[in-house]
Amino acid sequence: MKSGPVIWVEGIIGSGKSTLAEALSKALHLRMFHEPVNSNPYLERFYVDQKRYALEMQMFLLKRRHVIQKLATLEAEYGEEYHGSVLDRGLPGDRVFAKLHHRIGNIEDLGWRAYEEAFNYACMDLRPPSLFLFLDVEPSVALERIRKRQRPAEAGIDLSYMVDLQRGYLDLLCEIESKTHAWSKGMEILRLPWNVDHQSSKELVSLLRDKFHIPVTQPVCAP
Repeated sequence: MKSGPVIWVEGIIGSGKSTLAEALSKALHLRMFHEPVNSNPYLERFYVDQKRYALEMQMFLLKRRHVIQKLATLEAEYGEEYHGSVLDRGLPGDRVFAKLHHRIGNIEDLGWRAYEEAFNYACMDLRPPSLFLFLDVEPSVALERIRKRQRPAEAGIDLSYMVDLQRGYLDLLCEIESKTHAWSKGMEILRLPWNVDHQSSKELVSLLRDKFHIPVTQPVCAP
């Protein structure tokens, strides 16, 4: 049975994870699994009224990411077209957002317990990633990137929210490293400083190619 890598690219909003995931997908011939943004019916409503829609949106994302991660695992283990998979954020990264909204009161205790139960159930049958790739970006830098891309739904994001997200991710890294959760056992973290815009992924691609024994895909020549 084939056993290709499953790589999660993680970081706060505006960290550059989507761009890097796309670059890794192309350079290493990995199947790219995008965040369910365009298909998210709650996103714009959530940014208008976070308290009203936080739990509904997080439950929607939980279900969608569970399916995405199952597909990513199947691709890595059985797929014939790609060498493995790369995901734009995994389930534990999404939990950072849910946990923050519980802490600040957008998700009530009862809703948080329901989310945690569903989250733990979803993690029971998921393969841990081959690599948890965290882009370490200062919240102020990430916020500036958000403003430059000018997505209407993100217009209300402020620095305090970004700082809280960063703290949540740093807590997650500590939880994984201390093996606090059953789903975190065996995860390897690679933490990259990623404050520079348009940062080259060339060295990272080389490192991952060697680490996971990914062959160089030769271009198909026309007859």
